[in-house]
Amino acid sequence: MEKPALVQTEITRRRAHDSDSTALRRCLSLWEIVVYGVGLILGAGIYVLVGSAAGIAGNMLWLSFVSAAIIAGFTALSYAELSAMYPRAAAEYVYAREAFGSAALAWIIGFMGVMLGFTTASAVAVGFAQYLVRFLPVPVLASALLLIVAVSWLSYRGIKQSARFNAVATAIEVGGLAIIVLVGGYFIIRGDIPLADLWAFPVESDATLDLFLPVVSAGALIFFAYIGFEDIANIAEEAEDPRRVLPKAFIYSLVISTVIYVLVAVVAVSVVPYQDLATSGQPLSRVMERLVGFVAPEVLAVIALFATANTVLITLIVCARMIYGMADHGSLPLALARVHPQRKTPWVAVWAVGIITALFLLFEELEVLASISDVGIFILFFFVNLSNIVLRFRYPDLERPWRMPLNIGQFPLLSALGAVSCLGMLATINHPVEFLGGTYSSLYAGLVVFALAVPLYFILGRRGTRT
Repeated sequence: MEKPALVQTEITRRRAHDSDSTALRRCLSLWEIVVYGVGLILGAGIYVLVGSAAGIAGNMLWLSFVSAAIIAGFTALSYAELSAMYPRAAAEYVYAREAFGSAALAWIIGFMGVMLGFTTASAVAVGFAQYLVRFLPVPVLASALLLIVAVSWLSYRGIKQSARFNAVATAIEVGGLAIIVLVGGYFIIRGDIPLADLWAFPVESDATLDLFLPVVSAGALIFFAYIGFEDIANIAEEAEDPRRVLPKAFIYSLVISTVIYVLVAVVAVSVVPYQDLATSGQPLSRVMERLVGFVAPEVLAVIALFATANTVLITLIVCARMIYGMADHGSLPLALARVHPQRKTPWVAVWAVGIITALFLLFEELEVLASISDVGIFILFFFVNLSNIVLRFRYPDLERPWRMPLNIGQFPLLSALGAVSCLGMLATINHPVEFLGGTYSSLYAGLVVFALAVPLYFILGRRGTRT
């Protein structure tokens, strides 16, 4: 039976690659990767978008987080299985190439993942700037641009330096959310603050299905808060024993983040009515102000600065690794695969990512950038789930160091649920985008942005694939 191209050359290539003086450095342990994952997931989504989502889902905000987590979980399990099989940078590109056997389709899917990094990092950079203006009278776009330059420099400096900053920033952002949960939970348990009716429907309707539509719609927006776990796959070449640790890292990161999100959502709608959360540009600052006092908004703003800066840093790190991986396969200009001989970082890709991310700041509004990112992530996740299904049948005897549960023969049921749910969530995206005097759905804006990967393939991608 014919084996996939990467499997034929994996051992030889890995030995040569790991001994190469320009190879990436394998230095990240399981828990360092988990911290990376949690640091990516916890960020602008919970600190900024929780207000917008509360305005849609009401007191059932927590259920929107759960629904988004379940859908993310299906795809996370597909990533876990695939990353153990192919522990390589440019993960989505590799999965699609092996599953569909099409260099063109693989390039388009892989580059959509790169573009997703651009839109996500720019969205979170805008969130950072919105908090920074509380302390410094700097224009939002200028602040966002300076952040992108700063974290690109840190990414260039080295993966260990970035990991240390990530660990500190993650501890700070988790600490901020922990304060909300612990203090708010204390007052709720004491009875000083009544627990909100967590099953109260946000709208009046006679149809049961209609009652849950706001919850699902909010879940589609909240899904932006889960973007990041997929990027664990793209630091595979810097992980110690990636076939063993990557599947665990996916699961641990998603579970930890979901528990934190749900607890914060419950406390938030109990402390501040969801109508008030919806009108606040800094919703968690409003919650802390009610719980602790007048200094709370400043404390939360500082924590949010760390959270958003951290998310931008790790997103750009992973995006650079994706470009490096595609260039290393010969699918982008080989200059993008250059690794700094001393720092062992893909320095050309790092600065290219920073420059292009800055261009996306022209969209300005965080909600618009978040919605456009959601379009890309649902498309990308659909193909990742589909890749796992196809590989199960195309290469049934291929070694799978980790195999997802709930299979019907070779058919991975959870991957199928992930693919279908991604299409369903994609259809719920409808945030308005104003452009050239007209108002359009962010679904259409996102489809246009990510469709650019197709013409870019004919400009950049038709270069052949080297092994």
